Order: sequence, then structure tokens, then C-alpha cells
Amino acid sequence: MRLSQNLCVLILFAALPSPAADEGEALLKSIVKNVRSGNQEALAPLKELHTHKMAADTVLTLVGDKRVGIGIKMRLAEIVASWPSGEARRMLADWLNKHPSCDDETLFFFADIGLLETRGFFWSLITQLKGPLSDVRNPERVALAAKALGAFQDNPEVVVARIAAMLDPANAHVMRACAAEALGGMRSALAIQSLLPQLRDDSIGHTVRCSLYRLTGQDFVEDDTKWKTWLTEQGPNIPWKMLARSDFDNYLKLQKLLKPLDEDPTMNMASFYGVEFRAKGALFILDVSGSMDFENRISKLKGQMSDLLVAMQNTSSKLRYGIVTFGEDVESCFSGRGIAQDDEKNHKQAVRFVERIQANGGTPMCEALNLTLTKILPAGNIDAIYFLSDGSPSDGTPDQVLDLAKRIHETFQVRIHTIAIGEEPAQGFEQASLLQQIANACGGTFTIPR
Repeated sequence: MRLSQNLCVLILFAALPSPAADEGEALLKSIVKNVRSGNQEALAPLKELHTHKMAADTVLTLVGDKRVGIGIKMRLAEIVASWPSGEARRMLADWLNKHPSCDDETLFFFADIGLLETRGFFWSLITQLKGPLSDVRNPERVALAAKALGAFQDNPEVVVARIAAMLDPANAHVMRACAAEALGGMRSALAIQSLLPQLRDDSIGHTVRCSLYRLTGQDFVEDDTKWKTWLTEQGPNIPWKMLARSDFDNYLKLQKLLKPLDEDPTMNMASFYGVEFRAKGALFILDVSGSMDFENRISKLKGQMSDLLVAMQNTSSKLRYGIVTFGEDVESCFSGRGIAQDDEKNHKQAVRFVERIQANGGTPMCEALNLTLTKILPAGNIDAIYFLSDGSPSDGTPDQVLDLAKRIHETFQVRIHTIAIGEEPAQGFEQASLLQQIANACGGTFTIPR
């Protein structure tokens, strides 16, 4: 009898949560609370909590929380991607397989974390498509599937070929951009061969160049002849490098330091405040607040925009563009979705719109970016945004503006170039300005006009 009682006590004791488990659970709850308040640093302990049974639930809670900004969710994806294989990652994969219709933001998270168990799921999003890729109604989800598959170097040729087909210029920009990036992670000669014809493409050429560098460690800029010569010399034994995107970014920084100023291609091309204009679909988001009256800034803006409209009309490509101003009101040059073909009628309308610009009101950056995110981009097929301002947001915080910009970039693969009027360059260890942070996070260039 005494033995049975002792055995029951041992069983009950074993069933009780350990102090360590209690501490882990409390820490995970604390992480959720602090992250919801906007504290990204609170995510740090998650790196070591991947063995806790509640880790996956905590991640899913944060991913599905609308109060958590996309910048924090991107950092969360980096942490989960670093977790070793284990129960938490398997639980996340099981969740996705049971929720194939999850929202785009959740799907974006899963596309970023490289779960081997979700490879089949993302492949199915592509294989279930019917008809031409150019007719896909939700290209963003197909683009995310391509992005997710780019995490696996050993994709079979059938996968590489299907992703390569997305590069067709008839397809939506977001699909083409994600495909170009994904191919940069696939160890396949077909990936290189598919990327080369797109090197000079105004929408995805930069991403193509990056992917070729990641695959081979080589950069012949847009010279496809040199690329073909190099490939012929290598034969079947291509020396794969499989570099990270950050390696290409660092390479470009070094090249910029070494390149003489007179070789800068923007000196002889259409530009906006010195920023090279290169796009098939562009949106100009312009600050026309009251402060733009200072030092004749508004007149300079109108002059720059008018000159660019003329240069754009002289291009041979079928360019589409839109203009949004924010000041006393947020206004779009073109009605409907805000994007129009660069023909004679729309050119005249844009010229009249620019001529009527006046400096007045506050700086509603959030409203302008939200209009872009929700109304213009979903059907706009835009690949570049030129965002100009001389101040801080009057309708939100800088963090909210940055979060909106990141959502635009990640959802639609749009580069955001920023032009800071009247700003002084950051010195030493000073924090980068809001516009510089936007450009850095969104694949664009940051410019302070002289």
C-alpha cells in the first residue's frame, strides 16, 4: 500500500511543470507583451527558446497580430529561420499546411523562414495555377511561393524552369521580381541562362544582376556577351558561390568607392534630383507641405518634375507612372488606380497637375503611403517609387511611416528611392534619418540634393 502511495506521489510530481518550464512560459508571455508595444529588442530571447513547447504558438500569435509592425515580423522571421530543426519548426510547418488560405502577411512570414517541410506547400501554390501567368489574379501569393522556393539550392530542374517562366515581361512585376531573386538561390545552370536575357530590364535588371553575382561571384554589369563568354569557359563545371544578397550590397558599396565620378551613368540619363530614373512603372510621392515654400523649394520641385515629364515622353519604352502629392490634402494626378500610360493625353494632364502644385498644409506621410499601399499598388504594377519630403510626418510617427514603406516594398517588391530636401547628412554615429532608413530598407537610393 505504501509503495502504491509513493508511486502516485512520484507520478503527480512528474506531471507538475518544472520551474524552468514555468520560467520559459513566463518569458514567452513577456515577449508577446513587449513586442506588441513596439519593442523589437524584446524578440532576442526567442533565439534560445526554440525547444519550448509554446515557442511556435508565440510566433504564430505575433505573426497574426495586426498591432505588430512588419519590421518586427521581418526580424521575427530572421530569428525563426536560424532555429535548428526541431519540434517548434515542425509545428509551424503543420500549421501552414492546415491553413493554406492564410492572409498574405502570414504567408510572407513563412516564405522567409525556409522551412523544408513547407516546400511542397509552396510548390503546390504554383502548380495549381491554370492559364497564362499574366492572367493570375493574385500574383503576390504566387510571388511569395517563388520567393520561398528560392531558399533551397537543390531545386529540381522542373522547379527552376517554372520559376524562370515567371520572368516573362508580360507577368506582374511582383512575380517577376520575386522569381529573379529566387533564381539567385538555385544552384542550376538553367537559372543563369534564364536570368541573362533580363539583365537590361528596367524593372528587374538590378535584381537579376544581384542574383547572377550571388550564384557565381561574377559581375559583368549588363554585358551579356561577357557573361556568355564566361559561361563557355566554365563549361559544365560552374564554380558556384551561392552568396547572400548582403554580399552583393557590400560589393556595390566597394565599387562605388572605386568608381570615378565621371563614370556615373546618372550624369547622362533622365534623373530626378540626381537619382537615375529607371522604371517601367513609377510612382512619384511628393511633399507639398507649407515648409516647401522655404528657399523656393516648391519651384525647384515643379521644375524637376516638369523636366522629367519631358524626358519620360522621349523614351521609347511603354512607360506607366503616377503622381501623388501630400500637404493640405493627399491628391493623385490620375483618377481610378492612379497610374496611367505615358501618352500625349496623360502627359498634358500631368503637366497641368504639376503646374498647379502649391505649398500648403502639413506633412501627412502616413496617409499618402497608405493610399499607395491600398489603392494604387494592388493593380498598379509599379516597380519604383520616388519619395520626396523636407520634413517629418504630421499624421503619425516615423516608425509608422517606416513600417508602411516596408509593407509596400515587401508586398509588391517596389524599390523606394528617397529625396531629402534641406536635410544635413548624418555624421559619425548619428542615427540615419527617416528617409535614409526607408531607402536602406526598401532597396532604393537616398539622396540629399546639393
